[in-house]
Amino acid sequence: MSTWLPQAAGASWAAPARSVLRSRVKVAALLGCLVCLLIAQGAAVTYSYLWAAPLIGLLAIALATDIPAVPTVGVALVIRVLTSQAISSPRARYSESLNLSGLIAVFFIIFAVGLFLHRRKAASLAIGAAVALTLWTVIAIQTHGESNLTLREGVREASMVALPVIVWNARGVFSVATAARIVQAAGFGAALVAIYQLATHTGLDVGGNIRADGTFTHPNGAAMYFAIAVTVSLWRYFDHGRRQSDAFLAGLFAIATISTFSVGGLASLLVMLVVLGLTRPGSARLKLGSCAIALLVAGAFAATPLGAKRIETESATSITSSETRGTANTSLAWRFYKWRTLIPEWEKAPVFGRGLGTTVTAEGTSQNVTAGNVPHNEYVRYLVETGAVGLALVLFAIALMLRQLARRRRMVGIHNVGALGLAIAAGCLFNALGDNTLLYSTTGYAATLMIAAVLASTDQVMRRRSLAGTT
Repeated sequence: MSTWLPQAAGASWAAPARSVLRSRVKVAALLGCLVCLLIAQGAAVTYSYLWAAPLIGLLAIALATDIPAVPTVGVALVIRVLTSQAISSPRARYSESLNLSGLIAVFFIIFAVGLFLHRRKAASLAIGAAVALTLWTVIAIQTHGESNLTLREGVREASMVALPVIVWNARGVFSVATAARIVQAAGFGAALVAIYQLATHTGLDVGGNIRADGTFTHPNGAAMYFAIAVTVSLWRYFDHGRRQSDAFLAGLFAIATISTFSVGGLASLLVMLVVLGLTRPGSARLKLGSCAIALLVAGAFAATPLGAKRIETESATSITSSETRGTANTSLAWRFYKWRTLIPEWEKAPVFGRGLGTTVTAEGTSQNVTAGNVPHNEYVRYLVETGAVGLALVLFAIALMLRQLARRRRMVGIHNVGALGLAIAAGCLFNALGDNTLLYSTTGYAATLMIAAVLASTDQVMRRRSLAGTT
């Protein structure tokens, strides 16, 4: 016994010592790697700033778990919304330069990769999306050649997938209420600008009509973002505290939506509000509240001279119209013509399509006057760019998402977040029938952030209830 005690004491003392030594060696190794990285970074910058990008990416991936996710994503989205008009334009679609929107997209991707490598949640989403986007980006390169122009669409769509990956791997910090606040904060300044444009009769001239676009590139994109902001604001008011600030923001974003005079944006907002009202549990009075607000917004839109004119003009469009782009007198007639011109493009590669960005980056010619003009239909765009296989995968992913959201709708005690997710998804899917819902990156970021927050937060609730043995 006398010989055993000293040995045991020595062993108990040696174990912490070895642990401290290993920790110090690890820290020293990390510091050594950091010094080497900084040296390489400096050498790369002296040669070309582009050479520094991979090193910055590796450093961001290594430090991803130490970056505060909520403020980082929030600030990035605020910057993206407020600078959309300044950094994007129709001419930019044909530019190979990397602007601020591209840098934000790349940052989202790098941040998502770093979090995923550390925590490995949402693996099927991350890996499946990465494989699909890589495949159809390679097809685009084969179609148009290798350049930043052909890579841009793949990077842009990857950045929208990156947001859900960030949400799932951020250890639950993105609650639905927090994500809603981010969407509200990002759109607040743009909504004020849009209302100012409405009051001063300024904005963007679209077909001879002056329509507010806020800080966005087009009134249609502004309307869709504002519609999402109205929906999340009403959800926060009805199901998350009934704060007067949320009621105020809902009214502000509703006025901003009307100021864009986007028929598609207005219709998408009505779809969101009706779905939010009808799918949420509760009394009939609460269900009808959202529907009543939808009717109020529609009535306000129709009461304005330009709104009434737009509704009358677009509703008179014939589906069987043979008008061409040069003679079409309504935006809907132009859409029908554009879709007809895209079908022959799809027939050139019906199975796998012509690659991401084909319908966006191809410049117009005398033979194809609509090339380079965005399709105004996301389903047709994916059909041409990814073929029948790609469109089928997109529709399958949408069906899975709707199924998961429908399951969340029936869960109790979670502030009706399932109804919110279904409302945003329904509005975006409806808008995609006649507009460029996902081509407007800001709309895509807002929608994917909210839907991912709904699914991720309810997954955590379901796991806790499963461990507790409850249903």
